[in-house]
Amino acid sequence: METVKNKAGALLKILSGIIIVFNFIVGIWAYPNLPDRVPSHWNAAGQIDGYVGPLAGAFLFPSILIGIYILFWIIPYIDPKKTNYAQMGKVLWIIGFTTILFMSMIYLGTIGVGLGYLENLPRWSFSGIGILFIIIGNYFGKIKYNYTMGIRSPWTLASEEVWYKTHRFAGPIWIVGGVIMALIGFLPADWVASMVIGVIVLISGLPLGYSYWLYRKISSDK
Repeated sequence: METVKNKAGALLKILSGIIIVFNFIVGIWAYPNLPDRVPSHWNAAGQIDGYVGPLAGAFLFPSILIGIYILFWIIPYIDPKKTNYAQMGKVLWIIGFTTILFMSMIYLGTIGVGLGYLENLPRWSFSGIGILFIIIGNYFGKIKYNYTMGIRSPWTLASEEVWYKTHRFAGPIWIVGGVIMALIGFLPADWVASMVIGVIVLISGLPLGYSYWLYRKISSDK
């Protein structure tokens, strides 16, 4: 079983690298034809609120993806709790691959807008964010105690018990938040911003509050 997990993790590493190379190829192809202003940021309502030049528009996202890729490679070696990463198996690279794939889709959409193939990022982009939340939430309970990845509040980092219970608590919340986010793209446009903010508060605020409450409860019981 462990060998299967290692093979799955290795495959996800390779696929992540292929996606990044593909993004750079797209950037090289698109760069000569990009306008002086390329969309680079969207607000919670899905409206463009930031622009960059053609060079950054073509290569900023792929460069960020390289940074993320390298980070996922080195985390197991530099984290003070690095021995715990060996117990996570493929979980680290499931999260890494999903993140890289999602950001790649956003990058391709951005290039499409910059070249005039798309008027704006499709509203179903919110569904991609939702799927990302669902996948991460599904594996929260398998993220071992560490200092780099996961819900790193002062209280989860102070206690392994709080860490594991908080992540098990947060997993279903992230899944619910992901489902809501996936549906946002199909709701009226004037609902989008408030719904996005609500989901962010849900998936971040509740686990944070729970970790604080649990830490205080455990401390008072000792």
